[in-house]
Amino acid sequence: MSGADLMEKRIREYIEVKSGFGDPVVQERMLKKEFKFFDKDGSGEIDIEEFCNVLESLNCRGSDDDVDELFDRYDADCGGTITFVEFCSHLFKKSGDHHPAEGDVNVTKSIVMRVREEILRRGGGNGLRSAAVMLRRMDKDGSNSLDGEELKVGLENMGICGLLDEDVERLMKAFDKDGSGKISVEEFFRGLQGDMKRRRKVIVRMAYNILDSDGSGSVTVSDIRSLYDCSQHPLVASGEMTTDEALAMVLSTYEQGVSDGVVTFQEFLEYYRDVSAGVDDDDYFELMVRNAWHVS
Repeated sequence: MSGADLMEKRIREYIEVKSGFGDPVVQERMLKKEFKFFDKDGSGEIDIEEFCNVLESLNCRGSDDDVDELFDRYDADCGGTITFVEFCSHLFKKSGDHHPAEGDVNVTKSIVMRVREEILRRGGGNGLRSAAVMLRRMDKDGSNSLDGEELKVGLENMGICGLLDEDVERLMKAFDKDGSGKISVEEFFRGLQGDMKRRRKVIVRMAYNILDSDGSGSVTVSDIRSLYDCSQHPLVASGEMTTDEALAMVLSTYEQGVSDGVVTFQEFLEYYRDVSAGVDDDDYFELMVRNAWHVS
């Protein structure tokens, strides 16, 4: 269990005790009082500093990194604020979750890392997205989910042949959220992408805001085509692709993912989650995004 998970657990426990172990409605009402107290302007949103004050009032303390991670969970649109609805729904939605033993978690993480590293080694910066396409082809019934055998065969088709049956079983157990014996392709690749640091999300948001010049909350594939500086793509920088190839790859990512030519921030961010998974250095990732979209 991560530090942010522990903080979230302590918040729930504190609210349960303070509410006299009341039902969820009572607990939510109590939490709302704390939230509103620190929402000084009555906007229904709080920033990271106000969030820290809420945590302090709930007797929940953690490292700066853990607080940032927790805030990031609730700030889905990377706008720098969270609403009470975001805070509350996430907090109480998680209340019944089961956390496996730490040793099991570490072993599973190790397997996930091995799979991710091999995919990135073979496919470069676009490896995860290519792998997702390949695994979807294994989904014979169109359910966007895979059983253990389909997952194993799909990974083997990508050249990942060193996994034992028990490794595949661990992956299935970790990503099978409803006990159906199948895993969602999307959830599996979200796990392979790993966490994206808030700093990286913020710079991606800044790039999107440049595209979204009218503040409508959406941009078009045409906007991306006209503003993207493909010479800054990591595969172009490494000499693995030409600028034309990089532009075609980026555009195809968005053209395949949208039917109306409109790209939302979440779709834009999803592309950069894949890129982020293959870039270890935060400074390099930020520089790459800044240069690609000319973020000042």
